[in-house]
Amino acid sequence: MRWIGVDPGGERVGLAICDGEERLAVPLEVVPASAALPAVRSTAARERAGGIVVGLPLLLDGSEGEAARSARRLGSRLAALGLPVEYCDERLTTWAAEEALRRAGARAPGRSRPPDDIAAAMILQRFLDERRGAPAATGSGDDDARP
Repeated sequence: MRWIGVDPGGERVGLAICDGEERLAVPLEVVPASAALPAVRSTAARERAGGIVVGLPLLLDGSEGEAARSARRLGSRLAALGLPVEYCDERLTTWAAEEALRRAGARAPGRSRPPDDIAAAMILQRFLDERRGAPAATGSGDDDARP
């Protein structure tokens, strides 16, 4: 089944998609937060997605703060599309996406492209890996060890 990964944010939302075998997540696009619902709707139709994974920005102690509550509100709105909605811990994925871009030389200071679609792919990949019982393959391997 193909899943859409969603990295929720106050200004922007990153989107990613996986292959039908649920092995590999790839970044798709970054959309304004106000356009998240129609963007996910059109992506789901175009990519024949069967489910949505929303990143849940837990606090470092694992509890839910306002950002997590906001992500759950977005998930509730996305559920209206008729697809199953799952949540996946997204702690530090934006940092890991920034770090991956920096290491690749693609994120120079002042570069305007936000890494939200890459963070969405990292969230979705974590979800897929957990479903398979495989070790997480996101970030540098130590993204949960650093703030």
